[in-house]
Amino acid sequence: MSLASDGALPFADNITEAARYGVTAIAEPGGAARSAEIAEFAARHGITLTHTGLRLFRH
Repeated sequence: MSLASDGALPFADNITEAARYGVTAIAEPGGAARSAEIAEFAARHGITLTHTGLRLFRH
């Protein structure tokens, strides 16, 4: 199962919840201060995290 987000996932709880539901791949824009840390956390949960570099919403 995959998950796509139009905003960065800056906290590990997002990854924990995704893993709980069987997500194995996540696509998100990246660019958060902790993106590298979150990618490592995802890898430890068997989730491939891909940074798209594309944000689809604006504040």
